[in-house]
Amino acid sequence: MNGVDTTRLERFRQLRKEIRGSDEHLIVGIDVAKDNHHAFFGTARGKTLLKRLVFNNNLQGYEK
Repeated sequence: MNGVDTTRLERFRQLRKEIRGSDEHLIVGIDVAKDNHHAFFGTARGKTLLKRLVFNNNLQGYEK
């Protein structure tokens, strides 16, 4: 790994330590696809807030 990659990895590890177990962060995962996107919302402590948010890949879906 070069210096830039090493620095990015260190920053990622530090951020992960700060987020893990925190009540102040919302974890959002989005599976981007051609027609429909799927999203997940959860806490850093592992609690699921919204498991299946599906929205279209268009303006109406974006506004949703």
